Amino acid sequence: MTDFPQWNEIQWKNEIRQHEESVASFFQDLVYCLDLPLDDLAGESPGTSGNPSETVTAGANAALKQWIRDHEEEDNEDAAETDYEPRHPVCFSCVDSIDQLAVTWNNFSASLGDKDAVQSALAISCAFAKLLARSADFTEPAKQCTPQLLTTLGKLAVHDLEELAARLDEFASELPEHTGLSAYFLRRLALVREQLIEKLNELK
Repeated sequence: MTDFPQWNEIQWKNEIRQHEESVASFFQDLVYCLDLPLDDLAGESPGTSGNPSETVTAGANAALKQWIRDHEEEDNEDAAETDYEPRHPVCFSCVDSIDQLAVTWNNFSASLGDKDAVQSALAISCAFAKLLARSADFTEPAKQCTPQLLTTLGKLAVHDLEELAARLDEFASELPEHTGLSAYFLRRLALVREQLIEKLNELK
């Protein structure tokens, strides 16, 4: 981040979106790569001769190994830079509230028996996870986080929260028997949104 101190909110947003799209593309391709024989990906691999049905795993494929190594190095560098730096919490209660709601939702999802309902609930669980990660980035920024980046993260957190609320509305319309539960989550998320907006206003 220290290399981009002059970036504005639009530049940060584009950078974050580009990174997210790259990660999404990787995992979309990963689904197919894991089911392919090794010789279909990179030619016959040592130790697989005579066994063309052997499938690729994250530990066997060179490209995946390199991706894992690269990200492990980035994680180690980030840890080395931030371990000794104090955190500057903006709003811990936002993350705590979302975390509690996510746990409650996941427990509810585990009790569902209908396959279609489970799929819709799983999508909401993923939306909770995305919001939790985003709000944590916003509410627990590293020391070198610029005001422009922090504001961008906060706005993206609000956007993710609104997407989650839309999914909950859709879930309630598809399964009216769970309307009351969805309404409960929407009320709680409305309070979280107010907290995020308040902290965003303080950054101005």
